[in-house]
Amino acid sequence: MYRIGETVLYGTEGVCTIIEVREMKIGRETAKYYVLRPVYREGSTVFVPVNNQMLLAKMRPLLSVDEINAMLMDISREEECWIEDAAQRKTEFQRILLGGDRQELLRMIRTLYLHRQCLQEKGKRLRTNDDQMLRDAEKLLNDEFALVLGIKQREVPEYIRQRLEEAG
Repeated sequence: MYRIGETVLYGTEGVCTIIEVREMKIGRETAKYYVLRPVYREGSTVFVPVNNQMLLAKMRPLLSVDEINAMLMDISREEECWIEDAAQRKTEFQRILLGGDRQELLRMIRTLYLHRQCLQEKGKRLRTNDDQMLRDAEKLLNDEFALVLGIKQREVPEYIRQRLEEAG
């Protein structure tokens, strides 16, 4: 059970603070809801039913600085796994984006960074779809990493790049 005042990661909403737990009547049903306030989007509110395990599974504690850096170190040691087939790659990247697993997101980001670097050396650019997938993955991590690391959201991609280069 989460507590009021706790900061969590919620699905694709990003970092949220639990501002209250309240009973609400929706239709004929009355249920308890966590009321979440996204940290980086003032004016937004998210309601998560306390008894809905599928939606509760999207609420996760934030990583620590050490956990973030350890994940970056681990991923930098892995071999790049580029999927040549664009349709298959798009399907896999969409699965990763929807799943929200931070380790998989970082792995995807690293793969796209390395592929982009290889293309740039040949005077080419990432395909539009791959570039969009990279931005979407970075956006999912930016809120949490910025808050935990005490940096601005726009500084997170550079932080990730630097840590991956230092470790690799």
